[in-house]
Amino acid sequence: MEILLAKRKNMKIKIYQEKGHHLPHIHIDYGRQQHAASYAIETGERIEGNLPRKYDNDVSNWLEQNRDKVLEIWQSLQAGMPHEPLLAGLAGDV
Repeated sequence: MEILLAKRKNMKIKIYQEKGHHLPHIHIDYGRQQHAASYAIETGERIEGNLPRKYDNDVSNWLEQNRDKVLEIWQSLQAGMPHEPLLAGLAGDV
């Protein structure tokens, strides 16, 4: 399951239901490139990927504003619980 959390210009912030993934993280799509990078939700640090580094601060700042909600959404997805009501609590786009 794929959930779009936010978007701005050519960048989309997504979260997935991924069984067996223990580190809470988000994925960034950039232009036509899916999974250009992934970032740890709890720290905002890049885990991997080739998204241009100039976007790291934008993603980290957005995560800082939305960390609690994004973590709650990630946990709900991993547990197979409803996540839709949680999306409304997210701050604006990146």
